[in-house]
Amino acid sequence: MDSKNTIDELELLIRSKRTIIYVVSQEENRVISALEQMCSKADTNWDVIKWDIVKGLHSSFPEFLPAKDSDKELDQSEVLNWFENLTVPKNKFCLLILKDFSKYFGSANYKGQVEHRIIRHIKNLSVEFCVENKAIIILSSALELPQDLEKIIPVIDFPLPTKDEINIKITELLYKASKRQDLNEKFKTSYNDEELDIIINSFRGLTSTECEQVCTYCMIKHPMLLPEAISQQKRDIIRKSGLLDWIDDKIDMNDVGGLEALKHWLDKRREAFSQEAVDYGLPSNPKGILLVGIQGAGKSLFAKAISSFWNFPLLRLDMGKVFSGLVGSSEQNMRQVFKIAESVAPCILWCDEIDKGMSGSKGSSISDSGTTSRVLGSWLTWMQDRKAPVFVVATANDVSNLPPELLRKGRFDEIFFVDLPKFQERKKIFKIHLEKRSRNPYDFKLDTLSELTETFTGAEIEAAIEASLYEAFSDKKRDITNEDIIISIQNLVPISKLMKEEISALRKWANERARNASTIDISSGKIDAEEEL
Repeated sequence: MDSKNTIDELELLIRSKRTIIYVVSQEENRVISALEQMCSKADTNWDVIKWDIVKGLHSSFPEFLPAKDSDKELDQSEVLNWFENLTVPKNKFCLLILKDFSKYFGSANYKGQVEHRIIRHIKNLSVEFCVENKAIIILSSALELPQDLEKIIPVIDFPLPTKDEINIKITELLYKASKRQDLNEKFKTSYNDEELDIIINSFRGLTSTECEQVCTYCMIKHPMLLPEAISQQKRDIIRKSGLLDWIDDKIDMNDVGGLEALKHWLDKRREAFSQEAVDYGLPSNPKGILLVGIQGAGKSLFAKAISSFWNFPLLRLDMGKVFSGLVGSSEQNMRQVFKIAESVAPCILWCDEIDKGMSGSKGSSISDSGTTSRVLGSWLTWMQDRKAPVFVVATANDVSNLPPELLRKGRFDEIFFVDLPKFQERKKIFKIHLEKRSRNPYDFKLDTLSELTETFTGAEIEAAIEASLYEAFSDKKRDITNEDIIISIQNLVPISKLMKEEISALRKWANERARNASTIDISSGKIDAEEEL
């Protein structure tokens, strides 16, 4: 939904006697400007009054304001009393915008007499204003709504600028820059359609103000609008949310040993996000995949590789950051995650170890007052209903902690089981890690090493190579030999032995409920990864 549709929805709510509305946005000025435009239309002609705790009452329509400036300086309780007693003629309508007013509802942990009075007053006004020509907009950067008001006040999320809105903004800034001789001489202000499309896409996910600031930054520092420079600024801004990390690791798909079935599946969906795919009859956007498997088998590495393979930005979600200490803030954090991910779409949202974040949802009502259960509900609803091209890659080690609702069809496009690497896969993993450390893999007996590591994960093979490097470096900095690696292998106890029972149970579960990431299904049967390699 773009800003115009959001404003139309808000106007519809007001006309249908929803007299108090909560608008969530980081762009205060943009929202107020849009509201003022809505109110100034010929068929509305409504008056807008704004209030904040510092400036008090202020408006471009002074008709209803107190004459004295001192009378405009009202606190959070006084402004409600003033607006309640304000008489608005029948041929008029007055909209009061309360900035940051949610701060005066108190926290879930503490509400004093003043906070309880404000909440009660809001409930009273929501009824009284139904027969008066008045309405209130609570404008805040975060959703902080008391439980007493949840059923009374509708919530509107004001969207970030769409691609078309960003295009208008950037084109306007470039036009202004072209009229300045000092800028026009050193900065490129004209771009063809293809160049401009790439540039506009790199701005997605930013507020209108941030777009202007980043564009101005590029005008000062660079000779042109460089998508990589814009992306760098955007990464810094997104990191400020504290909920998502922008991952820059350029992991090539060739850096992942084996998992040919998973690679094959992703290759088939490489163009699935295009309009051509939708016209063909495919779903508008693939939902995502769940990678279940043994620790160190390469699930996280593969999530990073998808980003490079599809050339999509990668956002990592740390579920631990979502569950903060304040009741109600976890749900708000999830809303913010969805909002950011959709704003930078198309992108990949990587939820690492989702089993740890969603564990305990069954007993959530007892252990954490239902927080985990509500967060899970938000996650499931978003995964089912989202329209933006956000491809979810979730990884899990312990499926027993995953709620069954998350595993049913429709949440993910597919569930893949990542097992211990097979012989040829281990051979390729040895080759990758030796080449990464500037060693010729054919100087080593890869067949022998692969046979000795039958129960090893990819991470453990890498650890064995690193251990042999340390050993050779401490021994007069000589080069490593095949024997060094063999000794390191013999000294390492693999996780498959430490967690034998757990892995056996995981394999049994995956045999009936997940696709093997190393086996390709074709019409004539199954091809094992070893045959492919």
